[in-house]
Amino acid sequence: MTAVYTSVTRINSAFPSLSSVTNITSGVIDQYITDTEAEIDAYISGRYTLPLPSVPAILAAIATRETIYRVTVQRALIQFPPAQQGRHPLQQQHIDDQKLLQKIADGDLTLVASGGAEIAASLAKQEIYSTTMTYVPTFSEGSQYDQVQDQDKLDDDLTNRGLA
Repeated sequence: MTAVYTSVTRINSAFPSLSSVTNITSGVIDQYITDTEAEIDAYISGRYTLPLPSVPAILAAIATRETIYRVTVQRALIQFPPAQQGRHPLQQQHIDDQKLLQKIADGDLTLVASGGAEIAASLAKQEIYSTTMTYVPTFSEGSQYDQVQDQDKLDDDLTNRGLA
């Protein structure tokens, strides 16, 4: 997968000390970018048709920050001691970015292209149907006396099994 939302150059510009660590190559950073962008796509794919027609600035910023966070945490360049009062700024930004992605996925925030035009949400929503959706629910989290039997379902099950 080719990076779409961010790049190794952008990561190194945003966090210069990362490029000075000798065991973190551009290839390693690129793999973190790929993983981060895959997660971003997973968040927004339910709402937007991928690939997006252009890269919204908010996704470029989130991808860059999330990649930096993951590289620094997973490579132990920063640590979060259990007794630490408050949070490291990268950790707080990670939490905020996860909330932003969820808002985008839920439709509470709309993606905007670089020219300022709103990116249209996908209208091709796939609904999932159950084979039992037309029957009365037979299980309840309440009392055992609240459960019901749907005679139509029982009859259909007997018919399908060749017992009726």
